Amino acid sequence: MDVIGEAAAQLSRRIEGGGTPEADWLGWPGLAAARRLSLNEWLPQGVRLVVVAPHPDDEVLACGGLLASHTARGGACLVVAVTDGEASHAGSSTLTPADLARTRRVESSEGLQTLGLRRGDIARFGLPDGRVERNLSKLVSGLHLVLQPTDVVVSTWRLDGHPDHEATGRAVATVCARTGCRFMEAPVWMWHWAEPGDPRLPWHRLMGFDLDETALAAKRQALAAHASQLAPRDGIEAWPVLGPTILDRVARRTEFFFA
Repeated sequence: MDVIGEAAAQLSRRIEGGGTPEADWLGWPGLAAARRLSLNEWLPQGVRLVVVAPHPDDEVLACGGLLASHTARGGACLVVAVTDGEASHAGSSTLTPADLARTRRVESSEGLQTLGLRRGDIARFGLPDGRVERNLSKLVSGLHLVLQPTDVVVSTWRLDGHPDHEATGRAVATVCARTGCRFMEAPVWMWHWAEPGDPRLPWHRLMGFDLDETALAAKRQALAAHASQLAPRDGIEAWPVLGPTILDRVARRTEFFFA
C-alpha cells in the first residue's frame, strides 16, 4: 500500500449531514498560521494554470479566486472538466442524466466566463459521473495530451472524501510526476467532514492564497451560475448539492491548497 493508501485507511471521510460549520474553521488559529503565497509565487508570469475539475463547479470551489486573479492579469488558463456532473440528481422525475449534463455544461461555461475564461479554455472529457475510478486510464491518457511541463496544475485532494475527487487527484498526481508539472491539491469536501486541527491531516502542507475583493466577487458570481446545484432537488436527496455550509466557505477570503 502506498502512502496515500495508508493515509486513506486511517481517515474517516464520510460526507454526510451539515458538515463542520465555517465559524469553526475561521476560529481555528491553524488557518491563520498557514503560509500565504502571492500570486507571482503561486503562478509566475507566463505560466499556464490548469485546473482539473471532477464535476462542473469544482473548479470554482477549489480555486475560483486564483483563476480570476490569473486571468485578470492576462494569464493563460485551461479547465479540464472530467465529467459533466450528470449524476447529481439521482432519482429526479424532472431531469434525466442527459438533460442534467447539458444543463451543467452551460452552467459551467457561464461560470468560467465570469472568471475570465474563454470557450477555448475548457476541455471536456465527458467521463461518467460517479465512475471516474473505473475510467482512470482514460483520464490519465487525456491528461497526458493536454498538460505541458511548465504548467501549474490544481485538482482536488487525493483524500478529499468524494470518490471522483480522490480518483481525479490521483490521476493528476501521476501525470504531473511524469511530466514535471507543479501540482497543488485543493481540499473541497475535506472542510465538510474534517475538524480543525485533526492530527491525521497534513496541515504542515497547507498554504493559502488571499483573494482581493474583485476575485472574491467573481468567484461568488461564478458559483451562482450553477443554479442546478443551488436549488432543492426532487430526487432521492431533496436538499441542494451546494448547501448553506458550502456557500459560507465560498465567502472565505483565502483559498487553501496542500502544496
